[in-house]
Amino acid sequence: MIGIIIFLITLMAEIIFFVVRLKQKSLLRKEKGILNVFQFTVFLLLIAAGLVHWGFRWMLLFGLLFLRGLIGIGILIRKKSGKEYRLSVAITGFLLSLMIITMAAMPFLLFPQCKSLPVSGNYEIATEVYTWKDEKRLETFETDGSNREVTVQFWYPKTEKNEKFPLVVFSHGAFGFRMSNYSTYNELASNGYVVCSIDHPYHAFVTKQADGKIITVNPEFMKSVGRINEKGVSENEIFDITRDWMKLRCADMNFILDTIIKKTSVQQEGGVFDRIDVTRIGLMGHSLGGATAVTVGRQRTDIDAVIDLDGTMLGEEISCIDNKYTINEIPYPVPLLCIDTTAHYKEGLKYKDQYVNNVILKNAADAMETHFDGAEHMNFTDLVFFSPAIASILGSGKINKTDCIQTMNEVILDYYNHYLKQMDKPDIKESYSFR
Repeated sequence: MIGIIIFLITLMAEIIFFVVRLKQKSLLRKEKGILNVFQFTVFLLLIAAGLVHWGFRWMLLFGLLFLRGLIGIGILIRKKSGKEYRLSVAITGFLLSLMIITMAAMPFLLFPQCKSLPVSGNYEIATEVYTWKDEKRLETFETDGSNREVTVQFWYPKTEKNEKFPLVVFSHGAFGFRMSNYSTYNELASNGYVVCSIDHPYHAFVTKQADGKIITVNPEFMKSVGRINEKGVSENEIFDITRDWMKLRCADMNFILDTIIKKTSVQQEGGVFDRIDVTRIGLMGHSLGGATAVTVGRQRTDIDAVIDLDGTMLGEEISCIDNKYTINEIPYPVPLLCIDTTAHYKEGLKYKDQYVNNVILKNAADAMETHFDGAEHMNFTDLVFFSPAIASILGSGKINKTDCIQTMNEVILDYYNHYLKQMDKPDIKESYSFR
């Protein structure tokens, strides 16, 4: 809301000043200089007062107001009055100002300030970021012969006691990034879990490595995602495309798990690796990340529970011939929870035994399923808070987004509490409504 207010006030000031210029037939350069200096000063005061939380979303506006403020000071201390009034100059300056202000406002309009959801646990939370190189794999998105590097971020309980906590590893969806379910990580960490969220480089919208290097999503990956959603694309082609995705994603998650286990086996001087109990591991992911978690859960013998957030279990599809899938019918060996939108759930029912989730849930040794009425795909991520506009474009329901995320987090916590901490069996409903 603060961003919209600042944007509207700034635009209104430009419009009012333009009207005054037209009436007085003067550029009013000194008065404009005073206005520019005043606007920058007010913006600094808003930051100092804590109403504007400094970050990337405000950088363009800060740069614009700073530059205009400097120009304003230059105008005020200069003796010459500058250019004479001309209508064309006034109109051009006005339109240019509106365009630049709008461009500078885009970051905070698309990514408005939002408060973190409250957590239910008592632990304070610490966080650490690492970028690890996989010496066994080359980076297939590069041609320089470099090894694949994967960045992870941990959220874990701050405690002076010699406590160890279950590990939960999270994988984001296509074009997501490691912060995609920030509220979930905090909720789990506050209740005594170590959460590790993976950035899958070139699949993530943006990855910031531990050394500050920025990696953006690969254009070819973006095209392939668009391709599988086109009408008329064969199931055979979709299967071939998604095999490559799953191979990369699962290799990333296995690499991260193996690295964590290795580091916990070595004496550490404090930090996250002293807090991890690798005998209790849960996997989780959203969309393509959910598919990754399910596949890795079958591949390994050290996983105790898996949660799939609105993901199609692509790795459980063995083959596709003549557009017909062969699906793994060996009972899924790990406790599995599937949280879907109601629309996704109903769509899956239409395909019966040709929809992989139906087969896996039916044959699993221990499986639960719930669906959220009125929710859409992005309602299972914090993008609905971080950027409501983008979430709406990608698919978010007209529901109470806070209730949806908090309910999802409660379900996740209850599920892991049972399977990773041997607490009471979770009372998970068949469906939840947020209309």
